[in-house]
Amino acid sequence: MTRPKRTEPNLPRLTVEEARTGLYGFVERFRKVKRPSGSLFDRAVEVGPHRKGGLVMIPQVDAVAAVERLEEAEREREELLDELEIVGVALLAQERLAPPAPEEELIPVEDLARELGLERLLDE
Repeated sequence: MTRPKRTEPNLPRLTVEEARTGLYGFVERFRKVKRPSGSLFDRAVEVGPHRKGGLVMIPQVDAVAAVERLEEAEREREELLDELEIVGVALLAQERLAPPAPEEELIPVEDLARELGLERLLDE
């Protein structure tokens, strides 16, 4: 599976000297931020020699929120994989235990999910 190409965010860019002289201002500005933004890069500032990057400064609240979002996404992914495994095992068991049936007698996946108590998967 190939990964989509990552696009570079369009961040404000500073030289190292500009960032050094403005560091206290950034600290004060970032400390006042209480609510995280929707994206890690919404308030980020890129710093590097000749404004070519190398370092990204972000408010702590945004970094913490981004980590929490990643952890939640990983938990959800693990739960979905577990549920997918259960459905797969159930389908395999149904296939192995059932006598050959005409197509009109097969149980739709939606009905099987309801029988297994996994209706919420149908809504997602």
